[in-house]
Amino acid sequence: MKELISKLNAAPSGPGQEDRIREMIQELVTPYVTEVSTDVLGNLIAVKKPKTAGDGKTIMLVTHMDEPGVVVVDKDEQGWLRVEPLGNLKASDMIGARVVFGRTGIKGVIGVESHVEDKDIAFRHLFVDVGCAAEHKVQGVAIGDVATWSGPFEDLDDDIIVGHALDARAACAVLIEALKAAKSTHTIIAVFTAQHQVGSRGAKVAAYRIKPDLAIAVDVTPAGDTPKAEHISVELGKGPAIKALDGNVVVAPTLVRKIAAIAEKHGIAYQIEVAPKAKSEAGTTLISGEGVPTCGVSIGARYIGTPSCMVSLSDVTNTLTLIVGALTDGAIL
Repeated sequence: MKELISKLNAAPSGPGQEDRIREMIQELVTPYVTEVSTDVLGNLIAVKKPKTAGDGKTIMLVTHMDEPGVVVVDKDEQGWLRVEPLGNLKASDMIGARVVFGRTGIKGVIGVESHVEDKDIAFRHLFVDVGCAAEHKVQGVAIGDVATWSGPFEDLDDDIIVGHALDARAACAVLIEALKAAKSTHTIIAVFTAQHQVGSRGAKVAAYRIKPDLAIAVDVTPAGDTPKAEHISVELGKGPAIKALDGNVVVAPTLVRKIAAIAEKHGIAYQIEVAPKAKSEAGTTLISGEGVPTCGVSIGARYIGTPSCMVSLSDVTNTLTLIVGALTDGAIL
């Protein structure tokens, strides 16, 4: 699992520019599914039909492929690039961060105007420095180009891993492995969505098209186990977090109890996610069309939206076990 996440983490894929990560995931899942397609929004849709005729029900797994980024909105004569955020980013978290432009591979560093007090830093004070003495680099970046974090994947110990895109790629790894392992009498459709960071646009289109009998959203959620963190009960290493509520969904208590029962059956320690400020694909999926019964399983993460998102590998693998358990013979239905 660690090797898979590391591989996925390496593909820069900002909102609307998910081509690289989509191609990588498609190659990984194709041997294990019935069919794979891409819709007009750029969602990757992998369908795994049962080997024997079932009752025609469909379970949709959904997570996003894109990671937060910045988009170039202006470029002055000296080559300093002005940017705006794509995703829930804090300007102060970005100072000194390394970025890479997905279209060209050009790299840069985010700087800040020196006259601004730390408490007042906003995106209008930031710029990207691509090495302005190198004129060919400046000319290689255009207005509208998107950059994402650039940095290595690292394991701090046997369990804790860090990467710039883990808030997307840890869940992608879970869905990829779930497609390999799950055996079900129902059709499983895994959707790796585009443009989550700018309003869960891909999830809305996919859920409307598929109209599943049930959807399970997999994503990260903020951990509340750092010093003086907000009061969130999720901790790293304490197991998958079964979603009860986030910023755009309240999960039906019956579904929460079903997932908890599956976790207990498989001996998986779990937590309950109540994260009013977080958002996932669950909320958009829930209200698609005439409505879709939707639940979620999340991976606790620290430093979401920074170049150093941190997760527990054991939480990721236990989330996989829980998802496979939920899919097996339609246990979640």
